[in-house]
Amino acid sequence: MDVSIIIVNYHSADLVVDCINSVFEKVNNLKYEIIVVDNASEDGSVEKLEQIFGTQIIVISSEKNLGFGKANNLGVTKARGKYLFLLNPDTILVNDAIQYLYDYMEQHSEAGVVGGNLYTPDMKPTPSYCQKFDDFYLEKERAAWKTILLEKIQQKISSRKQEVSICKDEFNHTDQAQKVAYIFGADMMIKKEVFTEVGGFDPDFFMYAEEQELSWRITEQGYYIMNIPQAKIIHLEGATIKEQNQFSDRQFKMRMNGTLTYYTKRFGLEGAEQFYKLRSLRYDRLIKIAKWQRKLTDTFVPVVQKRCLDEVYQEFMEQRK
Repeated sequence: MDVSIIIVNYHSADLVVDCINSVFEKVNNLKYEIIVVDNASEDGSVEKLEQIFGTQIIVISSEKNLGFGKANNLGVTKARGKYLFLLNPDTILVNDAIQYLYDYMEQHSEAGVVGGNLYTPDMKPTPSYCQKFDDFYLEKERAAWKTILLEKIQQKISSRKQEVSICKDEFNHTDQAQKVAYIFGADMMIKKEVFTEVGGFDPDFFMYAEEQELSWRITEQGYYIMNIPQAKIIHLEGATIKEQNQFSDRQFKMRMNGTLTYYTKRFGLEGAEQFYKLRSLRYDRLIKIAKWQRKLTDTFVPVVQKRCLDEVYQEFMEQRK
């Protein structure tokens, strides 16, 4: 078996069906298997997938929602492939992306993880990787007045409403493979022996930052993380989140919990404390600007973010006393 394609599903069977059909359509020469791990969906996902695909895929039904990392770990226990391809349910292959990634791995033994370029449904570039691992330097930069004011200017010019990403240069506009810090979890191909060697995803994560922490451990073992731009995949980012067009307290809290876990794994509890202080400083400064502009309301996003962060941090630290 060349590749084990692992897809984690939670109430998103329709997306998984489209994702799997794109694999059947685009992948031609590899010997592969498709493993879907269902995270205790209550919408008939398992029955639907089994009815449509039968023995063409392997469906693992978890009795509880394991989150992203642990569900992938479960899928790996059934995987027979030389490589693992962790694929989000809200993705569609544009070309034979898996072949491009497989070929690169076969030709470069130093590569531990590879991923492709991600696109929106109308084929516009979308974030695909990060050039740097999160650390205190990035958080300090993010909280600096200079950064915040430059973001404000950029938002005014482009009329952007969303928060500016912490990561820069997240898409490969060249035709050359590029070394990066980590691939986003939407499309990670990993050598199975490397995944096993480092112990897979850390089970302390539920969702968010687990792929960054795994990639950090893989690079610590001397392997590279590479972006392969020839591999093209549409990522319907947020399509599995009901509040995809609105700020979601629940999603943000999960993200902050994952980030606090990541900092704890790398830097200890004092690392989580330092992250909290720096991220709080950023939100406090954004709130101060809104006050100056007389635009501050209880629903102003940084106000909600600060409140959510405070709640998550307090609970996070209490659990570790």
